[in-house]
Amino acid sequence: MAGRRLLPTIIFLAVAGCSPPVRVSTPNPVPTEYACTESGTVQAATVDSETEVCIYLPPCYADQPDRFYPVLYLFPGFGGTNNDFIGDTGANRIADEMILPGEIPPFIIVATDDMFPDLDAAAVTEKILPYMDANFRTLPERRFRAAAGGSFGGAVAYHLAFKRYDLFGTAGIFGNGAARGEEEAIRRWLAIIPLEKRPRVFINVGEGDTYMLQRAKVLIPLLDEAGIPHKEIFSPGAHSGDYWLSNFPAYFRWLGEDWR
Repeated sequence: MAGRRLLPTIIFLAVAGCSPPVRVSTPNPVPTEYACTESGTVQAATVDSETEVCIYLPPCYADQPDRFYPVLYLFPGFGGTNNDFIGDTGANRIADEMILPGEIPPFIIVATDDMFPDLDAAAVTEKILPYMDANFRTLPERRFRAAAGGSFGGAVAYHLAFKRYDLFGTAGIFGNGAARGEEEAIRRWLAIIPLEKRPRVFINVGEGDTYMLQRAKVLIPLLDEAGIPHKEIFSPGAHSGDYWLSNFPAYFRWLGEDWR
């Protein structure tokens, strides 16, 4: 993505223009065969006076009014915006390239501003998620809700999946791991999750991102201890949006395993 530079915990990705949301009704879901040749769309949505999001709707969303969709809630790093993961080579374009040929099932992406300092992301659980379920054709079950983010956003993702396992079925942690000093809290959170609601966890950290790689390797034994299924990708790369996005195809395939 042209023009992007990286600060220690802030990523800046290409910005896609957003337009106001289209409000739709929510009829009972009817299974339909997915066949589409049009790209998805990106638009802005104002949840309230303090909260705006950027929404990716998958190919042919408007043309298939009886179809409901999983949702990925995507969080930037500290100081980031709802455009950080959206752009000409961002998560929306990667999704298009995989959805159109049928490699993965179609889904919605909701990109937010950073959640600092609220790691528990009250704005998501109290405002954004209810807004999405009321105004778009989402599948409201936890299995069909994913939380993911880069750097600080990765910590937000695991807070949501570990503490609000009633709402989210997976955590995608990019460029992060167990926050220092939070190990025992994570152990407690995971210990009380019912067996049938254990989240799945995806971790991606570059081998050049030495501190976050170490924190990711602290998190993995905690997941194993609690019987939490996980997948990790550690490969040459830095603490950067470019690196994380290069692994989004693998992440989207992993999500799709439970969304078909």
